[in-house]
Amino acid sequence: MKRTYETPMACSEEFMPNEYVAACYMLACYRGSYGMSYNGQRWNNSNWNWHREQGNVTHSSMGTAGTCGDATANRVITSEGGVFQSVGEYNNEQGWLNGGLENIIQGNGGDNSATDPGDIVFWYTTADDGRRWNHWGIVQQEDPNHPNHS
Repeated sequence: MKRTYETPMACSEEFMPNEYVAACYMLACYRGSYGMSYNGQRWNNSNWNWHREQGNVTHSSMGTAGTCGDATANRVITSEGGVFQSVGEYNNEQGWLNGGLENIIQGNGGDNSATDPGDIVFWYTTADDGRRWNHWGIVQQEDPNHPNHS
């Protein structure tokens, strides 16, 4: 059987970045250090669910590692358009706690639906045993040197 000679060749594909690249934001709970309000905006606003906080709940002061006061322990999850979807908190004692948004005050006078650094967020987290914590804080860029991707 006679073989035919094939010329060696290499194929390559050009890298095509995704149209959307997620931004990474952090959020520290200010409640343990500054109480329940931000410039008169309070968690016990009748439209919010302050009364739903349940169980023996405490709030650590800002900067306490592995708690709601640790900005690196909280992650803001946004949609493709940057709209706030939820919060995840990694707590040293309880593992991952899921949460949701109660209210957002756009920072810098903004009036868009996207989450941006400087926005003031009122959110909650819940534990498997039914405990609920109410938080508030200011959205921070995770890495200012890489503002548009993780």
